[in-house]
Amino acid sequence: MSGERITLSRVELTRIQVLEQALEGLITTRYAALVLGLSERHTYRLKAKLRNQGPEALAHGNRGRKPAHAIPEETRKQVLELAQTKYRGCNYTFLSELLSEYEGIVLSPSSVARILKAAGILSPKKHRPPKLHRLRPRKLQRGMLVHIDGSQHDWLEGRGPKVVLLLAIDDATGEILAGLFWYSEDFEGYRRLLYELVTTHGIPVAVYSDRHTLFFSPKDKEEALGLEEELLGIKRPLTQIGRILSELGIQHIAAHSPQAKGRIERTFGTLQERLVVELRLAGASTIEEANRVLKEFIPRYNEKFAKPPAVAQSAFRPVPSHLRLEHIFCWKDHRRINPGYTVHFEGKVYRVVNPKGAPFIPLRTVVELHKLPGGFLCVAWKGYIYPLEEQKEEKRVFKALEQAKHAPSAKEGVARAHSYKPPADHPW
Repeated sequence: MSGERITLSRVELTRIQVLEQALEGLITTRYAALVLGLSERHTYRLKAKLRNQGPEALAHGNRGRKPAHAIPEETRKQVLELAQTKYRGCNYTFLSELLSEYEGIVLSPSSVARILKAAGILSPKKHRPPKLHRLRPRKLQRGMLVHIDGSQHDWLEGRGPKVVLLLAIDDATGEILAGLFWYSEDFEGYRRLLYELVTTHGIPVAVYSDRHTLFFSPKDKEEALGLEEELLGIKRPLTQIGRILSELGIQHIAAHSPQAKGRIERTFGTLQERLVVELRLAGASTIEEANRVLKEFIPRYNEKFAKPPAVAQSAFRPVPSHLRLEHIFCWKDHRRINPGYTVHFEGKVYRVVNPKGAPFIPLRTVVELHKLPGGFLCVAWKGYIYPLEEQKEEKRVFKALEQAKHAPSAKEGVARAHSYKPPADHPW
């Protein structure tokens, strides 16, 4: 035996003790095989090794050798560098996918986790203990319930303006049905989101949202309701988004807490990890570039995370042919027809153009004013559409009248003259 020191495992030490007893004749080879859990033939083989070569012969033959499937040191260094620079903020699973897709480094999530943990880099995702609460079962069909919401996050990481991600996801499958980046949670952003949802998939049965004032008016008094809303049995005034949903026949359900809409909140959590990196890799710095990346990302997200519905038949309804979507997805208000066949809107005066074949609107009639997405203005009355033309001259006349209205009269001028007070050094 050489003076080299050999470290044996606990199992190997146990084998040596039992085999030495068998060599000394204290126990039989069959009993030694039973104690070690080995076959009798293999026990004879180990006895011969121990007798001829000593205890070091029972050590594993690959001990001290580098495994053939070991990850090269250069690959480990490359993974560590990418995890802290190009793919910073990614969890182990997502980093494994990105390395395989963009760098050609095929490693399992567990291998990536071992490399990063050895360097003291932990996953950024916080794994909190599960809370005990009753889960709401998913809807059975696509289109039975659609969640809509917005997420304010540093999506562009300072490369561009602050944007909000607006999403519509299906409750039954969890797939993203529509999405876009917009400047804020406002009417125009949600109008575009709902228009994309309806034109792409159809009209859903119900929409689930929070209690933002874009969806529900803060006025609860019935005095604020219009005549049409009262006839429809509406309990509170409709917002512009609420009106769009009502005209499409979509039931609007309000969530009372963020926990109630956990499905879309969890989706935002996943996108804040994955989509941010996709935008970074694409170098997106404008809202247009971010939306292009989002359109390419959504199909890949749905393929990976969406679940099949319990019932294959979809609950989305096709858009009826008689509906003019441009007159539904618009801003609507009510105005009165003034003398001169004009209406006022946003500080300007517009003349109503009577199209051929349409009846004349009586003066003082309240009409519905539509501001279409392209900025085109028109009024609707008894199923007819009347275009509007801006009146520049009348606007100047009205401005002059307003100035004359606030100008001082002759009596006021005399009163101001008599109210003059001379200075203290005046000779009078």
